[in-house]
Amino acid sequence: MTSSVHATSEPRPTRSSRPVAPRPALTGTVDQRRRQARVAAVRRGQEHPEASAGVGLCRYDDGCVALAAVGAGGPAQVRALRSLRGRLAREAWAELVIDLSGLDGDCGPALVRVLGQLRVQRLSSGARVEVHGAPPALTAELGARPATAYTVHDAPPAR
Repeated sequence: MTSSVHATSEPRPTRSSRPVAPRPALTGTVDQRRRQARVAAVRRGQEHPEASAGVGLCRYDDGCVALAAVGAGGPAQVRALRSLRGRLAREAWAELVIDLSGLDGDCGPALVRVLGQLRVQRLSSGARVEVHGAPPALTAELGARPATAYTVHDAPPAR
């Protein structure tokens, strides 16, 4: 007796190709939606830490993404954050809010470096960036007041 099994050849999405989780029903002002998205991102990072490496994402407006890093910041979390660079460039074109209040202990140098790179990448593209709940070492590294405003001159100053 023989049987045949037909499987679909539809490829499974990889971690980097999956879209950011759908927007939850966020209501209120922009500040309230931003706060709600931060809480949702932290929750997503905590739900399945082995699969998410302690990184959660939540979209809250067009071009706006909240990112949370939770737990002990180790090599897996650094790799997860590095893999998000391209995705955040596409999906957080207007604003990126980073919540680090769920981190256990201090950030290691690799985690500080990748968070700084994400911040600079978004700022240099013209996006607004906020960092919340950063440990003191990270605040010192990134600067207490992030530079999010630029002055652009259309013509060089007259001499």
